[in-house]
Amino acid sequence: MVKKESRKENSRSEFLFNNNLLNSKRSQVTVFVILAIAIVLVLIVLFVGRDRLLSVFTPQTPINQIKTCAQEPVEEAIEILKLQGGSLEPELYYLYQGNKIEYLCYTDANYENCVMQKPLLKQSIEKEIKKYAEPRIKNCVNSVVDKLRSNGYEVSMTPPDISFSLVPNNIMIYINTDLQIKKEVTEPYKSIKTDVSSKLYDMVMIASSISNWEARYGDSETMTYMMYYPSLKVEKKKQGDGTTVYILTDRDSEDKFMFASRSLVIPAGLTGN
Repeated sequence: MVKKESRKENSRSEFLFNNNLLNSKRSQVTVFVILAIAIVLVLIVLFVGRDRLLSVFTPQTPINQIKTCAQEPVEEAIEILKLQGGSLEPELYYLYQGNKIEYLCYTDANYENCVMQKPLLKQSIEKEIKKYAEPRIKNCVNSVVDKLRSNGYEVSMTPPDISFSLVPNNIMIYINTDLQIKKEVTEPYKSIKTDVSSKLYDMVMIASSISNWEARYGDSETMTYMMYYPSLKVEKKKQGDGTTVYILTDRDSEDKFMFASRSLVIPAGLTGN
């Protein structure tokens, strides 16, 4: 009898142990699944954007539609501007790897410091974004309004006044218009504000500083900038004609900004080498 009871106790203990082990493994799997979902959501927010993520789970209201179509042309403009020194159509440029890179500081003479070409670079880029994005946003707003009217809404709208502002970590988009949407109730909107995540502001400020340094002293010290801004990578590519191509890269977001400079050029053969 003692042996039988001992066997039963052992079997029961083994069953409880295996059951606890199985439950423990299930719990671990559940935790890993939750963590994986959380990581995926964070990545979506980082790479897609908060507003677009919310639009997947919530119905697209007319205002959200306008915000989405305001963001898209701004993102397109950024992709062009960051590889061309902040210009949509560079006029004074250096051709580098197929890109027309605008000179932000330039002289065609030897032994002379360059002259700043765009001392108000931030404001210049805001104008370039406006030039590219404004007509596209207006077309999008008009298409949203037309769709609302075809769905039985009464819509009145004054011509939108659209402005853009580079700020740290974002490009702000402001759409000022007297918009009223009515079906059962009237929804009035005086302004619509949205943004695009970007490191462009920081890099434009640094590009302006480097250009100003070259205008004063003829050359810049890139290590100084990387010491003050650890997340910033500054590449300085010297070209055969005396041009310097600068490539600024944010190490975290991998956002880039490229521009050119030509300053204090010493003709070949007179460098002492």
